[in-house]
Amino acid sequence: MPRCKFYGWKLLSALWIVVFINLAFPIYGSRGVEAVMMQAMDLNRQTLGSIFSIFTVMSGLPGPLVALCVGRFGVRITMLAGSLLIVIGSVLMATAVNSGMTAALVFGVVVGIGVATGGVIAAQAVLVKWFVRRRALVLAILSSASGVGGFVAAPLLNRVVELGGGSWRAGWWFMAALSCFAAVIAVLFLKESPEELGQAPDGGAFDSASAQDCSGARSRRVMVHRTREIWSYRESLSGPVYWLLMVCQMGMSWGFIVFLSHGVVHLMDLGHAREAAAWAISLIALIGLAAKGVVAVFGDRIEPRYIWGCFIGIFGVGQLLVIKADSTGMMVAAAACIGIGFSGGVVCMATVLSNYFGTKPFASLSGLTIAVNTTMGAIAPFVAGRLYDGGYGYQGVFYTIAAWCAAGAVVMFLIKPPFKKKVSTA
Repeated sequence: MPRCKFYGWKLLSALWIVVFINLAFPIYGSRGVEAVMMQAMDLNRQTLGSIFSIFTVMSGLPGPLVALCVGRFGVRITMLAGSLLIVIGSVLMATAVNSGMTAALVFGVVVGIGVATGGVIAAQAVLVKWFVRRRALVLAILSSASGVGGFVAAPLLNRVVELGGGSWRAGWWFMAALSCFAAVIAVLFLKESPEELGQAPDGGAFDSASAQDCSGARSRRVMVHRTREIWSYRESLSGPVYWLLMVCQMGMSWGFIVFLSHGVVHLMDLGHAREAAAWAISLIALIGLAAKGVVAVFGDRIEPRYIWGCFIGIFGVGQLLVIKADSTGMMVAAAACIGIGFSGGVVCMATVLSNYFGTKPFASLSGLTIAVNTTMGAIAPFVAGRLYDGGYGYQGVFYTIAAWCAAGAVVMFLIKPPFKKKVSTA
């Protein structure tokens, strides 16, 4: 087929819309809605943290299962199921939830699983099949959906709540309608692989030999490690590289989860209005687009692991700034560092995993990474809420995460790309 008809770009557009709805609105937009819900239900900080902890676990823990579903049922069915779960959970939040326990069950479990199933794991898994030479670019574009959605979701849902007479349930009705639209997009436009349309990665007519060469191609003009070897899932886990990458990312994951769950109320404690605090959450998503742009421009030319290490360090600085963010300038600086660090790191993680281990185990590796990071990170909001209710504040948690990120940034520059062990044949 002619290059202008390459379906990968249309597929990227469809996936962008689905992720924009299914990921950004439940994660970013619901923060302001839950702040109203907390006051309406008279919930304490520990309960609020527990609700978000359960959501965090369920939005990541099913990652390996999502990867299995992508391989067995395809990305279309997987993302359709995720969209419908978010619809069901949103309707239940709008109609049936009346306590912290029911909120944890519906938002934490139902919506959480929907986000895992209808979000980035399946979307990234299919895109790495369609793109090789421009992999960092397309993954950055896909990741921008959560950034744009995060900037739009929080103030939009806050406005919906206001128009609904201050009822937080109105926000959930709005999210249910959006996820219905995402389900329609998934059914109509998602395709499983280039071969399905007689095409090859990055465009062109399908040819099995050229497709294999493309998957292992390495441009002379770039200094990016892209494996030429075919890795299995077991082989990818057998060495230290994958595990070191995941542990380095974990500090950012924990810090981001803590700030999403407690950031609005923490900034309100420092004297900011609820609207300003919700705007800071949106700013994280918006400023993160700049980081995604950096990865899009340089991630296919400069080893993305180095870029990843810089982002981890920037995120750690944001954790230090947020402790005393009692002025508008400090709040903006903290939100900027957190948004740049986390948003850029997420794109680099997907790019490095696919470059180092190839497309075959990518979905499983990505699912396992997200599952471990979110499950372990879900402890952090609960601990932060418990410390706050005990009179210790949030400072200890922020300092610990900042130190973790500093160490992770250093390790990123010391890691070497993995190579399969050669088996001697006597």
